[in-house]
Amino acid sequence: MAEDRDIRRGEAAPHAGDEQGDVNTGPLRERYWQRNMSPAARDIHERGQRFFLRQNLSTLVLNVVSRARGICVEDFRGRRYIDMHGNGVHNAGFNNPEVVRAVREQLDAQLTFCPRRYTNEPAVRLAEKLACITPEGLEKSLFCPGGSEAIGEVETGQGYP
Repeated sequence: MAEDRDIRRGEAAPHAGDEQGDVNTGPLRERYWQRNMSPAARDIHERGQRFFLRQNLSTLVLNVVSRARGICVEDFRGRRYIDMHGNGVHNAGFNNPEVVRAVREQLDAQLTFCPRRYTNEPAVRLAEKLACITPEGLEKSLFCPGGSEAIGEVETGQGYP
């Protein structure tokens, strides 16, 4: 069977079922990194390669971010990119001044997290606000330390009365 070739990379293209995710680890990706990463970014990237696990279905690192504001990330050379991925920050933007202010207030008040066996005023106010803006039947909230815990509650139905 003749192998399909990816003309841009000059490499064999994976056949359906052989690979998933972004497997572009060929010479074009390496040239992209050489052209777009500053020496400082390249150092950070290479150190990260040694110590981070890589998800099978995750895009490889494109560059190293030196800062993030609004909808953009910025690399070490000052080039700004609109972040089309975001991991959940699109709704508020990176370093949204209103969110930063609220986080600082909570840190200063020393009310950064409240375990399930206790409560506090900011948590109750947020639960009240969520109850007012969600559809009928969704008046109760469960605040979890992370997304995995929250999804587990939803999947098992434990978060519902």
